[in-house]
Amino acid sequence: MTLLIKDISCTIKTVPLKRPFITALHEVDSIQAVQVKVLLSDGTIGIGAATPNEKVTGDNLQTTQEVISSVIRPALINEDFLNWNQLIFKLKKCIVHNPAAKAAVEIALYQAKANENKQSLVNLLGADPGKVSTDYTISIGSDEQMVSEAQNLVKQGFTSLKIKLGTHSIYEDINTVEKIAQAVGPNVSLRIDCNQGWNKKQTLLASSKWSEKQLNIDFIEQPIKKDLIWDLAYLTQHSLIPIMVDESVESFEDAIKIINAHACDYINIKLMKTGGLSDAVKINDLAHACGIKTMVGCMIEPVESIAAAVAFAVANKNVAFVDLDSIFMAVKDPDLDKYLKISGNQISLKQENE
Repeated sequence: MTLLIKDISCTIKTVPLKRPFITALHEVDSIQAVQVKVLLSDGTIGIGAATPNEKVTGDNLQTTQEVISSVIRPALINEDFLNWNQLIFKLKKCIVHNPAAKAAVEIALYQAKANENKQSLVNLLGADPGKVSTDYTISIGSDEQMVSEAQNLVKQGFTSLKIKLGTHSIYEDINTVEKIAQAVGPNVSLRIDCNQGWNKKQTLLASSKWSEKQLNIDFIEQPIKKDLIWDLAYLTQHSLIPIMVDESVESFEDAIKIINAHACDYINIKLMKTGGLSDAVKINDLAHACGIKTMVGCMIEPVESIAAAVAFAVANKNVAFVDLDSIFMAVKDPDLDKYLKISGNQISLKQENE
């Protein structure tokens, strides 16, 4: 039996956010993604999507769409879909970098494979449909805004909150977290994300202050520049709060370097950084073998890629944390009901008969 890739097409998808999302790196007011459709020669279709980020992955909507149309599509058209490993290898090697473009196409390929096998994506990844509990990220604002948003999110059912920091002084950042912790109480866990906005001394100071007050903090994520591996290793050894890396691990090779240097307690895996599911699985398996738990995170992404990330999280028990909140930030993704159900802090994969 021969099954070929007949076509790969892409369009821009935009979904407005309820409010602007602000980090130490950028500010956005909508989900902006490239949606990809893969068509097989027997009529099977797979849909994927990706949100590029110039500040993290170095690509944007225009470059992502151009790479898919002008490089990836010609490389994969008429390729044997059943020669799966070679197909994924060719996708990865047809152009360097450009992880968002690769992620969009690879997610679509995985969805097509699941549809061809009459499975759900999570079945294809080795698990039954399930659900995950996500945190919700509070973007940078005034203390009053951040405290108010935290309280409202707890009322909505969120039990973990991720707090963006890194644009104010370290003392202001420390006080902001303490105010939020006091407002939401000890039963709500906090996750600190600095997006490389601090240095080593500032990180140790914050860790010490928050530990003295026994705040319920799961980790400090990417506090310093991503290439300062030995400083990250020092922090991992000396910080009283666990250190998670994000921007430091964009590939399997990055994960090897970080783990060999003992430069983290946790790794944040994002499909937009890894170029899709195949390398995400490799990174998670490596972390698992080395005793390092992972988190599945996201950019400000649409439901197609969030659903793939949820399936990945459900299928991999080494995933200890989930940060897939962009679908809660959107006014409403028009394709949400095709893939997921959301309630409180829960994201559930749709069953085949729903």
